[in-house]
Amino acid sequence: MRQIGLFCGTFNPIHMGHLIIAECARDQFKLEKVLFVTSPAPPHRADTLLDGHARHEMVKAATADNPFFVPSSIEIDRTGPSYTIDTVKELRTIYGEDLKINLIIGGDNLPQLHTWKNHEELLELCRILVVPRLRYLDETDKALRVVGQDSTVSSVGYDGADIVIIDFPGIKISGSNIRERVRAGKTVLYMVPPAVNELIVNHGYFKKQSATAK
Repeated sequence: MRQIGLFCGTFNPIHMGHLIIAECARDQFKLEKVLFVTSPAPPHRADTLLDGHARHEMVKAATADNPFFVPSSIEIDRTGPSYTIDTVKELRTIYGEDLKINLIIGGDNLPQLHTWKNHEELLELCRILVVPRLRYLDETDKALRVVGQDSTVSSVGYDGADIVIIDFPGIKISGSNIRERVRAGKTVLYMVPPAVNELIVNHGYFKKQSATAK
């Protein structure tokens, strides 16, 4: 069965951490490709974001030199609210049902996965690849969820789901920190790829942004 990665995000902006995560996942799970899906303002968030098409231009620039990375505007081109389950189903239509979709999510999103639209169906259709984080509190029952660096997830509360950890070394780069540095007039080169840095500088992105999305 073919294996592809699905990395959905606002990418506000895309940065080196995103690229390292995707490459680690591609290598570890022998993925044919990793799709970088630029999201519109997510239904569960109310952050102010840079225009979706501007964010997607940065995604295209960041992934241009890696033949395994494929930028996708499937969500920002969709009318109405955009949900991950809809994207997964559309990709299965495009690529065929002999496809295993590996959904890449942050460890901080794992305890909230039960709030996503049709999350049970999503877990049936996808393997979940988790970017490692340590110790999260589940707001539903206040039970401590521990996500380790190995290939297991302890007590995540999704019985029967295929959830594994990406062997990711971890780097302290975030979209919010990048935006703060831009507003302060500091360089973000190599926190973002050179091509993305050029777009940020040339277009003046984030100089007046109040966005808080990662």
